[in-house]
Amino acid sequence: MLSIAPVRSAGGAASYFAKDDYYTGEHASEMSEWGGEGASALGLSGDVGKATFETLLNGALPDGTVVNAHEHRRAGIDLTFSMPKSASVLAYVAGDERLLIAHRTAVRQTMAWLEKTFAEARTYDHDRNGDAVRTGNLVYAMFQHDTSRKLDPQAHIHVVVAAITRMASGQWRALWNGELWKNNAAIGSAYHAALRHEIEKLGYDTRITGKHGQFEIEGVPKGVIEAFSQRRQDILAKAAELGRGADEPRSLREITKRTRDDKIDLEDRTALRAAWRERADGLGFTGSALVAAARERSAGGPPRDGLVATLQQAGAILRNIRDSVGAYLLPDDPLVTNGLARLTLSPVQMRTELAVASALRILAQREAAFALGDLASTALNLGIIGVTIDRVEARLGVLRDEAQLIPGRSTRADGLVTHVTTPAHIAGEGRLLDGIDAGRGQGRVIVAAGDAVARLQQGVGDHPLTGEQLAAGVLALSSADRFVVVQGVAGAGKTTLIRSIAVLAAEEGRGVTGLAMANKMVDMLRDEATIPAGTVAAFVQEHRAVLRGETGVRFEESRVRLAGQILLLDEASLVPTEAMNDLVTIANRLGIERMVLIGDRQQLQPVDAGKAFSLVQAHEPAIAHLEQSQRQRTEPMKVVASLTRAGAFREAFDVLGERVVGAGDDYRAVAARRWLALSSDQRARTALYASGRETRSELNVLVQQGLKAEGALTGEGLTLATLEKVNATREELRLAATYKKGQVVEVFRRDRPAGLEAGRYEVASINAKGQVTLRDAQGGRVRFRPGDIAAGETRDALTLHEVSQIRLHDGDRIRWCANDKDRGLFNSALARVVAIEPDGVRIETAHGDILTLPRDDPMLERLGLAYAINMHQAQGMTTDRGIGVMHSSERHLSSQRLTYVLATRVRDDLEIVTNDRDALLRTIEGNRGDKASALEAIGEKQVDQPARPQSESISRGVSLTPSSLRAEPDKHKGIEAHVPEKRLNLGL
Repeated sequence: MLSIAPVRSAGGAASYFAKDDYYTGEHASEMSEWGGEGASALGLSGDVGKATFETLLNGALPDGTVVNAHEHRRAGIDLTFSMPKSASVLAYVAGDERLLIAHRTAVRQTMAWLEKTFAEARTYDHDRNGDAVRTGNLVYAMFQHDTSRKLDPQAHIHVVVAAITRMASGQWRALWNGELWKNNAAIGSAYHAALRHEIEKLGYDTRITGKHGQFEIEGVPKGVIEAFSQRRQDILAKAAELGRGADEPRSLREITKRTRDDKIDLEDRTALRAAWRERADGLGFTGSALVAAARERSAGGPPRDGLVATLQQAGAILRNIRDSVGAYLLPDDPLVTNGLARLTLSPVQMRTELAVASALRILAQREAAFALGDLASTALNLGIIGVTIDRVEARLGVLRDEAQLIPGRSTRADGLVTHVTTPAHIAGEGRLLDGIDAGRGQGRVIVAAGDAVARLQQGVGDHPLTGEQLAAGVLALSSADRFVVVQGVAGAGKTTLIRSIAVLAAEEGRGVTGLAMANKMVDMLRDEATIPAGTVAAFVQEHRAVLRGETGVRFEESRVRLAGQILLLDEASLVPTEAMNDLVTIANRLGIERMVLIGDRQQLQPVDAGKAFSLVQAHEPAIAHLEQSQRQRTEPMKVVASLTRAGAFREAFDVLGERVVGAGDDYRAVAARRWLALSSDQRARTALYASGRETRSELNVLVQQGLKAEGALTGEGLTLATLEKVNATREELRLAATYKKGQVVEVFRRDRPAGLEAGRYEVASINAKGQVTLRDAQGGRVRFRPGDIAAGETRDALTLHEVSQIRLHDGDRIRWCANDKDRGLFNSALARVVAIEPDGVRIETAHGDILTLPRDDPMLERLGLAYAINMHQAQGMTTDRGIGVMHSSERHLSSQRLTYVLATRVRDDLEIVTNDRDALLRTIEGNRGDKASALEAIGEKQVDQPARPQSESISRGVSLTPSSLRAEPDKHKGIEAHVPEKRLNLGL
């Protein structure tokens, strides 16, 4: 485990860590030493002395030269590296002190990589706000300790990094710590991988237990680990008391911070360790046999005679080959060494190549360009034995040399490349722009511009179109280009525009086919715009023969089906590059007269790679703009919508005032109570918006409990086992570690991916050889190797689902999680439980149809409560009022784009309930939520304008830049990046 915390007081830190107090206090240090290239430059080595330590934390060099004297500076950062509990028990209870040496080695390796990769200062030579410059050196002190706050065995090393670093010129500057905080997960991953590798070398087997590569040593019973984890048990007990689950890391971190014990003084460490051994004896565990077996297996064990040593080494080699042979037998992979050349690789080289290839495909499905650090940490987090950060970085260098990774254009003052993309992403974006070019001048004038204005206005009845809407409609119907873009802000009346275009197109003998990424948006096109519509995925599948370049019967069927059709793509910002390419290719090959792309590039972007809508707009298509929102009806909400659109989130929060509620750890319960306090009429007009799945799930339960208590829900209820799709990439579904016992696998392809027949299976077990045993519908067992699914597969081979329980009552509001088109049940559509009956569940659909689903109906597995709406599903929706529920630590969910979508959904009023108002605002301001473009990454296309300082975002005669962020170079030399007030724990 890695935790990071700011060091606020130089004197306090020195007293806390250095010899005069800390060594003789309750955590008596077993070791201290200076570390870092910066320490070497200062001549510091060996034990850490209190006076020098305090001087450095005060921002001065040992000779008294002041480096970082800014009044707001922090003294440094404390990175605490904690061994797995099983390792601490074996080190202190079973007496294998080799583990402590391995721990120090792993921490030193991690710190050497960290300072090489993340140590930075700021230079003000070219930019008054400062440019990042990598220095490659740190000054830090290491302190090793042995106990937790509950006096359990817990080997951990504090690495206290002083806030100074040396520039290439030799000048000492303040350390800019932003990269250390931003990459804390990557640092944790590198540490866990290094420590695991060192422990495996000692002859132990390990098992992965956490998403950042956290692990435990095999053979130490779970009961022993729990018995020596009193602090962990206290935290879990408190979580249970608060109704929090053991699988909610954010909640556990909050509890850890708020329930931290005072430190306990203890001087007799001999007695403490004797007590540990006595407690272990009482549990029937000494660990001696485990330690002895590890020593026997270790090539570095005690000296033995020649024959025994030879046999020992041979056994280790055979064991390594046995554990790795599966990797050599995997199918060919374009990102790894193939064929007979694989035999030239050592097992760890082979595993490293596979880990990096998997990491690259995992990220590449979601992003068109990505940080090298994210790529490295993703490879480490796969938990593959022997894969360490130095090996991963070496492999990344090979892929760059082979042009399988393309370096991005550096915008840094030191020219450092931080991001990469792939040839496939570059080619895909280039193909999309070529497709747009191929459609220039290839459209047909459907209605002459001079005639279109009056006829468009006639087609909308009592709600006249605005000038912007008319201009967009005229362009859509009269352009000579095949592809037309309508860029419209949230609430600009795009649905009304679509309806008017469809009416006029019909008068000209043209049909309009609506397309959208999600079923919810398809329903809105059908119900509100009154046009036939379907999902992008279904459309592409229907016309796949066109994509494949076929010219036979199926091509002709597509040509006839789409003759005279205008394709109208709604919420186009959500369409990834691959899908957009498919649509453009189909339109060009079939000679479609017009394809209109409608959306808002400022709202949410695709789940998968690319930002095609923004990329197309940057390529100067025929484009119309809708800049005026017509949704908001109250002055405050008009202002809030405008401010969030301009990126002025601090001012938007100020306008909302007390309607942004900081409610601490109970923020979800507070939000649920605020919704439940509304009248039934107000509830019907107020949406409860959740930032993510976890929040949505808890809100649904809280609201359901409240409605049950007040009598709005009736009956004893019915408990159902439901399926929720696991959010995994195609590559992750090729990894055995993704699968968990009890999950459900559905295979829907008939070409037997990895040898599996189409059908449904339950995961029975997973073994260490990368094989998954499944149980089919008849109870038979089928074994398959996920890695046999073709590497780089672009089609979904199967889906994986978690099984959970839900209890329905009469009156519950539900949503569907799958499609049953024959009965008009569509994914994400809402429904209501009318009654739980002996023969089934009677439901009312969103369209008012009444259906009874038998108790064994498959759709009863594909539903969930729907009192809260995921914000990612809310784009395109409109409600009178809204309550948004967000947490400040959700960096990927509390983004500017998501907040903009939230602020523009409502007509009349918005509340935001969060744990910490100011912390949430900082998170939002620091995360734009942008996707990447490959062409933009390499500098060939300017897709989005660079982020502007807030003072430039809008002009109202007042500064929009917080005083803490104003550029004051003379003062700013000592300021560090903002760090959280709380400690960040990567695992517990």
